[in-house]
Amino acid sequence: MDIILYLLHYIKYQNKIIGQLLNFICRYISLKQWAFDDSHSPKYQKFKIDELPKIISFKQDCEWTDLISYYKQRYNKTIKPVFRRGECDIPEDCNFYLCNAPFQYLIWNDGKKKSQLLCKICQNRFAPSDKSRFSKTSVLRCPHCSHTLVRKKDRKHFIIHKCVNPKCPYYIHNLKKVDKEHLKEEYGKNKYKLHYIYREFTIDFFKIDLNSLPKNASSLKFNKFDSHIMSLCLTLHVNLGLSLRKTKQALKDLYNINISHQTIANYCKTAAICVKPFVDNYDYGVDKTFTADETYIKIRGIKSYIWFIMDAAKRSIIGYQVSNNRGCWSLHPCNAYGI
Repeated sequence: MDIILYLLHYIKYQNKIIGQLLNFICRYISLKQWAFDDSHSPKYQKFKIDELPKIISFKQDCEWTDLISYYKQRYNKTIKPVFRRGECDIPEDCNFYLCNAPFQYLIWNDGKKKSQLLCKICQNRFAPSDKSRFSKTSVLRCPHCSHTLVRKKDRKHFIIHKCVNPKCPYYIHNLKKVDKEHLKEEYGKNKYKLHYIYREFTIDFFKIDLNSLPKNASSLKFNKFDSHIMSLCLTLHVNLGLSLRKTKQALKDLYNINISHQTIANYCKTAAICVKPFVDNYDYGVDKTFTADETYIKIRGIKSYIWFIMDAAKRSIIGYQVSNNRGCWSLHPCNAYGI
């Protein structure tokens, strides 16, 4: 009985000491290093994918013939073609992209400058030049502040659009998470992804011949699942290195998705076929120094060797070759790529 009382007093004493330690930690020890975990730290902001922007289309649902009929019925007014005192210098193939009105209903809106046209039917303006701001058929806007995205960079296969609004709530929220000492450094803000960014890809990854797909490959015509589930399968199987059956179990436990391991294998095979032309034809800008490495793989139960040629500085794979032996030709896979 005395031992139990002693233990109870000792537990109360420990509880008191723990409370004092917690009070001391909260008062005098900085907890900034605990403010973020890996998923919310601003250092990992570049690995996050922003939501899609708002697409504002200026295309009208009605054609110019519908508008003429509407004006005739509503206002009893007939819209006639433009009366010209001289020769028309507007190209005959020039149509207004909003209502598709022909050149007979178009007139120059800026006099002798002749850089902007006015549609007599819908009273909208546009420029025949593609580089003018009046020739835009759609505009991308930030989903957080509805500010028009600015076209910042033109890459080989995509275009980068950026929201430059300094009062954007997305930008202000990310700016608060960055340490003020880092912002005082030179190019401090450029180290983090603070603004909303959207990448408009100009290459069609899914532009492939569906008839040339190998056996068991998916045709990307999703019936039971969608592209989001396909991306989850690729992330778990390729990025995390899980087996097909472990990927199936992870999707069931984490997302409550019932999918077979064979469907996951079909998705991976189709993704490899879609990405292969992009990887093989991409201009890596190689240097003069290369490194080589080899490893063995099993293809349908048969042991084979795969050779990689990498750029010594950029560490990018610029050539590869699969062979069934380690002979003399297998040691020079670069010859197949003209390196």
